Amino acid sequence: MDIDSSMNRKQDLYTLLKSQHEAEVKEMNHYMTVLSRMNNGIIKNYVHKLLDDGLRHIEYISTLMSSIEGASSSLNLTKQGIVKSIDEEKESRDLLLKCVSLADDVETKSLLKSIIVDEEHHIKILEHIEELVSSSGK
Repeated sequence: MDIDSSMNRKQDLYTLLKSQHEAEVKEMNHYMTVLSRMNNGIIKNYVHKLLDDGLRHIEYISTLMSSIEGASSSLNLTKQGIVKSIDEEKESRDLLLKCVSLADDVETKSLLKSIIVDEEHHIKILEHIEELVSSSGK
């Protein structure tokens, strides 16, 4: 197989993987919407399994795409990227705090507050990752 043929095959593979990546994201969005309207516990568990698998599939496909692009297959965590993620989590938390102040019923407020707790946890995790990345770079 010549170099041009190999490059074309890689490009075709990348294009198909990108389409599959987009399909997985679309499916996950659909399942999340369905999940919000679900009352049956057994069906909810099945949908959670679909979401877990979809997330894993997206991770695998992203890794394959990165290897085709010539990026390192190892995790490329940049300090700038982590700081951006921390900022995004803080923005989410702040937005949710505004939502809590606008919500009237106790159930909505409680649900939003539980998400805020998760966002705070995400911020702490990312800050720890930032420390680990910074210390490993020295």
